[in-house]
Amino acid sequence: RPPMDFLRDVANTVERAVTGASPRALDLPHCDVAFVSETIAEYGRILARSKDVVVRDADRATDAEVRRARFNMVWALCHSGVEDQLRRGTQMLERGASNGANAETTTLEARWRVEFGDAMEVRDGHYLRSVAYYGMRDYERAREAAFAALKCDPECRQAAALREASEEALARDGLVGAGAIAAAGLAILGATAAIAANSAGGSRR
Repeated sequence: RPPMDFLRDVANTVERAVTGASPRALDLPHCDVAFVSETIAEYGRILARSKDVVVRDADRATDAEVRRARFNMVWALCHSGVEDQLRRGTQMLERGASNGANAETTTLEARWRVEFGDAMEVRDGHYLRSVAYYGMRDYERAREAAFAALKCDPECRQAAALREASEEALARDGLVGAGAIAAAGLAILGATAAIAANSAGGSRR
C-alpha cells in the first residue's frame, strides 16, 4: 500500500478514538440562550429598581430580591450550553458579581455570603462552579470544585456524580493521549517500513 494511505488510515483511527470517547453522561439541567438572557434581564431590572430613588419605598426591590435574582442568573449561566456564558458564570462566582464591590472579602465563601446571602449555600456555589467547568471540559477544575462541594456536604449526590464523571473524563483523556502518541509512533514506523519496501522493490526491477 502507498505510505500516505497507511498514514491516512492511522490518522482516521486516532481521530475516531479521540472524538468517539465521551465523558459520563450526566442528567444536568440545560438552559438555552433565551432563558439565560431572561434571567440576566430580570436581574438588571431588579437591581435597577433597588437603586431607583424615584420609586416608593414599598416598590423598591429589597436586598433579598436582588440576591435571589443574582443567584438565578448565575445558576442559569452555569447550566448554559454556551461556553462564553459558562465562563461568565464562573467569573461571577469567583471574581464577584458586584464588579469588585466586595473585594475586601478575601474568600469565596465570605464573598458569597455578601453577594448571595440566604439565596445560595456555600455548597451550591462550589457545585455550580463544578457544573460550569464540566460544561467547558475543564475536568480538573470541575473535580476540584466538586470536592469543595462535598466538603460542605458529603451527602450531596450531584457533587459526587460530578466528581466521579470528572475523574473518568481525566482518565479517558490520559488514555486517549497515550493512544495517540503510540499511534503516531506506529505511523512513523509503518511509513518507514513501507518506503523501505517500495525502495527495495524498485531496485529489484
